[in-house]
Amino acid sequence: MSSDTKIGSVESIFLILTVMINHIILNLPKNILETTGSASLLNIIFITLVALGIVYLLCKLFKRFPGLDIIDVSHFLGGKPLKYIIGILFILYFLITSSIFLRSFCESIKLIFFQRTPVFFLLVLFVIGIVYVNKLGNNSFIRANTLIMPIVLISIILIFIFNLQNFTLERMFPVFGKGIPTTFFSGISNLFAFAGIAFLYFLPPSLTQPNQYRTVAFTSVILSGIWLLFSVATLLYIFPSVVTTDESLPLYFASRYIEFGRFFQRLDAIFLLIWIISITSYLSIMMSFSIHIFRKITEFKYVYIIIYGFAIALLVLSLLPQNMSQIYFLEYPVYKYYSLFIVFIVGFTILILANLKHRKLKKGDAIIE
Repeated sequence: MSSDTKIGSVESIFLILTVMINHIILNLPKNILETTGSASLLNIIFITLVALGIVYLLCKLFKRFPGLDIIDVSHFLGGKPLKYIIGILFILYFLITSSIFLRSFCESIKLIFFQRTPVFFLLVLFVIGIVYVNKLGNNSFIRANTLIMPIVLISIILIFIFNLQNFTLERMFPVFGKGIPTTFFSGISNLFAFAGIAFLYFLPPSLTQPNQYRTVAFTSVILSGIWLLFSVATLLYIFPSVVTTDESLPLYFASRYIEFGRFFQRLDAIFLLIWIISITSYLSIMMSFSIHIFRKITEFKYVYIIIYGFAIALLVLSLLPQNMSQIYFLEYPVYKYYSLFIVFIVGFTILILANLKHRKLKKGDAIIE
């Protein structure tokens, strides 16, 4: 996202929601259920409260650096070397996450609809779409994302509502699932579900109303928690052994349980079409942030060269996994802990140290005066 792109509060909220919602579409609910079992709903409420606490701290830490993003703050803290390091870490984070997500989704739709089609062709089609969207410019796809996301949010709610008759509420017992330690201690690692917080590190310079940063941050986390709750509840109450299933796109399979007689059939295809558009938007946004960071740390002016270069890198990275077991390993353990490291450790460490330096410099100025 270029530094001259200005977006409103609503667009910013949907931008952050894009990460959570598209990972919900893929395998996020199933991954949470694997960790905390029948206590997943309780765990989601808990990690949402923790995420809100983290966002509160994030807003406090950015207060001393109005209009700056994490790259600017890194430059203030450690000069150009630290600026380059943090920039590269976030570029790798966005590219690796996008490649894992793209490959996993393409493998899923290949298994569902295109069994005889090489996954390479599906990947290329998505990459071409991402290139085209980024060439249109940030304002175009940010506005498009603002139109798409409400439809995607509604689709997840509809799957929940239309499946109410298929729910078995007894599956929420035992309430604490695998035990209190798992639910509240090891289960805190499910904070990776709120990896959309990464976008909050880059939003301040782009907001048309900088004073709305706090509202954007809290609203996006609350909405993310609510939709995660709906999606996990859908899977928990429908599938008797969701934690052991190997199926990707579990929400898609939940949509196939919906029945409206003979007139309305195969509604799952409509849901999948909406999600394909949403996922293209998500990948385009991830690419845009990578391009923005690269331009900021290198001052490279030729945008189209960067777009094509990053598109090739995305395609190559998405082709590296050899089988589904490797894809799943990258999608869950690797993505999970890399997100926790980059979003919640690296970002906060930079902001805390920068605040300490700012306070020290301010005290030094006071002594001189």
